[in-house]
Amino acid sequence: MNLPPRIRSEWVASPVTSSENIVSRPGRLGGRRILVMPNTFYITTPIYYANSLPHLGHLYTTIVADAIHRYKKQRSFDVYFLTGTDEHGINIQRAADREGRTPQQQVDYISGELKRMFGQFGLGPENGGYDIFMRTTEPFHYQGVQHLWRRIAANKTPKGNDAIYKGFYEGWFCAPCAAFKLEDEYATPEGSDIPNCLVHERPLDRVSEESFFFRLSDYDEFLLETIEKDPEILKPESRRKEVISFIKGGLQDLSISREKTSVSWGVPVPDDEKHVMYVWLDALSNYITALGFGQRKARCSRIR
Repeated sequence: MNLPPRIRSEWVASPVTSSENIVSRPGRLGGRRILVMPNTFYITTPIYYANSLPHLGHLYTTIVADAIHRYKKQRSFDVYFLTGTDEHGINIQRAADREGRTPQQQVDYISGELKRMFGQFGLGPENGGYDIFMRTTEPFHYQGVQHLWRRIAANKTPKGNDAIYKGFYEGWFCAPCAAFKLEDEYATPEGSDIPNCLVHERPLDRVSEESFFFRLSDYDEFLLETIEKDPEILKPESRRKEVISFIKGGLQDLSISREKTSVSWGVPVPDDEKHVMYVWLDALSNYITALGFGQRKARCSRIR
């Protein structure tokens, strides 16, 4: 992902090198003038799922991020701090139904409660806290994530295949995990035909439907080559080894959409009215759509 220099310098909190922060430009009299760009730092919390009221876990992670954000500011870093809410998916639909609300009313209520709690603890922008409270129901996010989908779909994989293709998926789905489960990820209780998720210990849903897939299986060699070529790209070393081991174990293509007949509350797939985007593709992209990805103008004024 090619980010503007002022954001790229610490996108993953890696050390800023002087070469990224010193820019030489032509001077008016034919000489050179040196511009020293400030160190930049982009920090985010997870965006919190808007299916239930905020609790201590939401507060803890936001306080930690806020403390780092304030420390970096004191160290003369140009900091951009994001928090917010993940507002799509089957769990939102079900929570709204239980509370007698529409999905939009549900996410408006939960995001409002989060903002209220953060304000009470001095974490809001009025007290020098977060720069943006990101919501994935914002129109600019829809624009950005649909642009991302089209960018992916327009490209070929390293092995020359379409990056996105339409297929058919049948499997056991855990709504709280928002994930399809493999055989080693569930167990069937005695006397039941329906397995339980090993994480949530709840019955899984049997899903059988048309889906768009991202051809992740074509990226194994490319990813391994990229990681092994640059030891600094993944830290710490224990996580780097874990990722390499995962890739060598075999990558599976990812289901990245749901039919609207199953999940109606989501970002529509471009040019296909029958599908909405799988919640993870939608949610994870918020960290770049919040900066202006896929939009005519950067939302963060510090990007140029």
